[in-house]
Amino acid sequence: MLAELKTSSLNSPLFTLVAAVNNRRMLQENLLASPGVVSQKSLEFLAKEGFTSASLAYNSAINEAQADILIFVHQDIYLPARWFEQVDHAIQTLEAAGVQWGVLGSFGSRKGAFGGVGRVFTNGLGLHGNPISSPEPVETLDEIVLILRKSSGLRFDPELPYFHMYGVDICLAARHAGMPNFAIPAFCVHNTHQLLELPSEFYRSYRFIKRKWSQYLPIYASCMTVTRFDGKLRRKQMEEIFGRVFHRNHRPVQRVADPRSLLSEEFWTRFNEKPFDRL
Repeated sequence: MLAELKTSSLNSPLFTLVAAVNNRRMLQENLLASPGVVSQKSLEFLAKEGFTSASLAYNSAINEAQADILIFVHQDIYLPARWFEQVDHAIQTLEAAGVQWGVLGSFGSRKGAFGGVGRVFTNGLGLHGNPISSPEPVETLDEIVLILRKSSGLRFDPELPYFHMYGVDICLAARHAGMPNFAIPAFCVHNTHQLLELPSEFYRSYRFIKRKWSQYLPIYASCMTVTRFDGKLRRKQMEEIFGRVFHRNHRPVQRVADPRSLLSEEFWTRFNEKPFDRL
């Protein structure tokens, strides 16, 4: 039952952690097995099942959440020990500077930031992104981790279909409202099946974002830059066609049973001892 997946250790939790779930085993082996989640004493967890889009699932969680700090993550994300300490430190840094931030995340994009802002691990890509030691302004954030304040009034667009580019949309909504977005030092592991070809649903979401936020084109996103003449999109489609015709698409990297095994013991020891250092 869904109630078995909803936990709260305090009446007034510091964070509400949210995941849209379609595979409970994946959830249990990754997100709920994360040392960061297991060790966090002030946490409410909401698993949202049976929704047709991420926006609908996450808006439902916003309605229910007890905490003001809401953290939306994929079900196959692995959060290391002291991860929530990193998040809290970044929030305190921004608020001490008087910044009314919009959305925070582990990996972001902006013009000129080749390779992305923030350090993460993703199957098929390995360690990637540019390391940061403090919050860095970005235009958009990858959907693997999205953090916002319930009190900000930000909500996901219920008209955006499927489970793609909702991070782009809410970051642009924050920007439109005058609230800047930031990538923060909050390292995580995305234990996913590598995706060699984008599904048709992605392209529908891309068109939605392009129409809705045309005043902000080009839009720099981790998945693809949204441009007026769709240059990046067309190039990606041609690469996929070429790969199929000439059998150049290699076998995708698969999800592993233990996400901790994706990185060495030396890495984890160094991270656990100095989680605020550049990785």
